[in-house]
Amino acid sequence: MADEEKREEKFVDEDERSPAGNESDGEERELPLEGTDPKVLEFLRILDEYRLKNEDEGNYAEAERASNQLDNLRTQEMKRQLKALKARQIAERQDVQIAHNMQYAEFNASWDKYMEEYDQLAQTYIQQMTEKHAMQLREFQDKMQRDLVSKPPKFSKELLDWRRREKILAKQKNYAEAQKIKRIADMMEAKERGRLGNKTNTNFLRKEKDLKARQKGELKALLKRIELRRKEHLSQRNADSKRLLQRNRNVQAVLESKQSTEMRTQKAEIKVNLSKPLRESARARRSIKSSSYTPDPDMLKSSFAKGKKRGKKGSKRGGGKKSSSTTFMTER
Repeated sequence: MADEEKREEKFVDEDERSPAGNESDGEERELPLEGTDPKVLEFLRILDEYRLKNEDEGNYAEAERASNQLDNLRTQEMKRQLKALKARQIAERQDVQIAHNMQYAEFNASWDKYMEEYDQLAQTYIQQMTEKHAMQLREFQDKMQRDLVSKPPKFSKELLDWRRREKILAKQKNYAEAQKIKRIADMMEAKERGRLGNKTNTNFLRKEKDLKARQKGELKALLKRIELRRKEHLSQRNADSKRLLQRNRNVQAVLESKQSTEMRTQKAEIKVNLSKPLRESARARRSIKSSSYTPDPDMLKSSFAKGKKRGKKGSKRGGGKKSSSTTFMTER
């Protein structure tokens, strides 16, 4: 459990230190915006002044063409900046995804190594228990063999009586009768030894069977503990994996929300920046109008009348050419 907690803390710390999990780190990695090209702003200002000039002069077709060019240029510049911003945001999301993939790969590699070490340790425990059981069985068999050799067999009372009568007859030098008793006693002993041997073997096999059954139970309990613990590890790994993936999804969602807000803000700022030249042109136009000289209306009428008379005389003398004053008033 300590290893699992350390492993989980490790990946939590790494996630908190990752570019996507730390806003300050993300801000440091954030690329600066490209902004509007000053040359484009200057061209917009010049084009808008040209539009205003044609509008003042009554050349509305040219003014409309200039206005359409302004709209197209503003649209193209906005698309260019938004495209650059979108490319930067895509690159940022890709960097975060790559970092998450590397983190998840490291997470799986760490767990694979841990489970491999656990399986190796489990096999060591199984091998140690198997060797221990084999040693216990050999010791048990050796002990039973020693007991069989060292302990004298327990014959029946009847056989012991026949042996005692045999000894008495032999001491009395009644060898013929003693020989008969001996043959009877030998036959009885052979039968009893066979019976005792079968009983001893049966007892030996029963004890050996009990020992093997006990050893089998111990091995089964060990395998059960190993498998149970392995399932706990796999369950912990699955939970950690889900938690890590959910954390990464949350980071991606926060990043996408931040980028969406950034896109809206930058779009509004781009519109403001592109409209600045137009506002400056309008302010300059108002400033020029407010500071320009306004002639006396009566003087304008008088000048117009004189210019008209001169125009008629000039047309008679010069073949219908306009005078300079008439041309000037027309241009005005």
